[in-house]
Amino acid sequence: MRFLHLADLHIGKVLHRHSMIPDQKYILQQILQIADAQQVDAVLIAGDIYQRNTPSPEAMTVFSDFLSALAGKNLPCYLISGNHDSAERVAYLSALAEQSGIHIAGAEGGTVYSYQTEDAFGALTIHLLPYCTPAIVRQRYPEEAAQIRSYEDAVRTVLSKFPVSGEGRNVLVCHQFLTGAVTCDSEELAIGGLDNISAELFDAYDYVALGHLHGPQHVSCETVRYAGSPLKYSFSELHQHKSVTVVDLKEKGNVTVTAVPLTPLHGMQELPGTLEALLQHEPTEDYVHVLLLDEEPPADAVRQLRTVFPNLLQMTVRNSKFREDRTVSADSRPEYTDFLKLFSEFYAFQNAGAAPNDRQQEIVRRLLEQIDGEVQSE
Repeated sequence: MRFLHLADLHIGKVLHRHSMIPDQKYILQQILQIADAQQVDAVLIAGDIYQRNTPSPEAMTVFSDFLSALAGKNLPCYLISGNHDSAERVAYLSALAEQSGIHIAGAEGGTVYSYQTEDAFGALTIHLLPYCTPAIVRQRYPEEAAQIRSYEDAVRTVLSKFPVSGEGRNVLVCHQFLTGAVTCDSEELAIGGLDNISAELFDAYDYVALGHLHGPQHVSCETVRYAGSPLKYSFSELHQHKSVTVVDLKEKGNVTVTAVPLTPLHGMQELPGTLEALLQHEPTEDYVHVLLLDEEPPADAVRQLRTVFPNLLQMTVRNSKFREDRTVSADSRPEYTDFLKLFSEFYAFQNAGAAPNDRQQEIVRRLLEQIDGEVQSE
């Protein structure tokens, strides 16, 4: 059987106030084309369907359209909720979706949902384990609550309730953080590694389709794999090569894993330089983070940069005045109308943290009063 393994769609993601919905529609359409080209038999989605546990109607429509397209191709789909999702919302109408071959792990936490299927090599079982925490598992198994302290305790407890045969072929779809995996800034992980679990918990499975981490990678062996997110969701993912995973599961012990690259609607770049040099750069539609090296950057630097980089998302000032980089969103807006406070913060930003003196503040105050008077007289 040939699977297409996806994870971490994060539909509805907003990157520096820029909606990623158009990019997500584009990449999901590309994934459907890959499914056709690779002639896959089923699709596995390992959690974090949505960016928020209360997804917008637009985000829900995007995912619904994707599932409808899979059903239209008669492609079975097996999916779970992740830590970003509301399990109840993901599982909504799951009984109805089941009739179209869309198998959604239910909202009841601390449970493994198993589905039997067959191919030319015999019986195969697909197990779905939605994202679980110690609190979820303690609630599910109160008689063992005292022994469930860590995420590893939680996952071990759940798997022990649903043992698998070592003779048959078994696939597990799971959304957890495995010790030894490589992380990035856009992922939500517990402080101090409290959510770490060992890959040894999954030794009984022939393939483990993981979600949670955005960089495609395997942990401990090729058959325990994170598909990664289909798009770059932060500049910390700049150098990741996004892909979907195609898994060929043949007779027991014969598994082949292939990464099929994805091409996004917009690339992502991080560009250092002075304003003068950057304005000579070839225009691009890529999402851009500028590292501005000017000692005295002009107040309208973002506006000027947008003439070359219309999808400028972030600008960081890096010069000798600051011990640390000063980063501002290219779409940031003041949340208040206290212009004196705004002036003071801008002055400090431009002058290595120094505050304006009383005389400077008085000049600005008089100018504001003058402007206000002129506006009222018009």
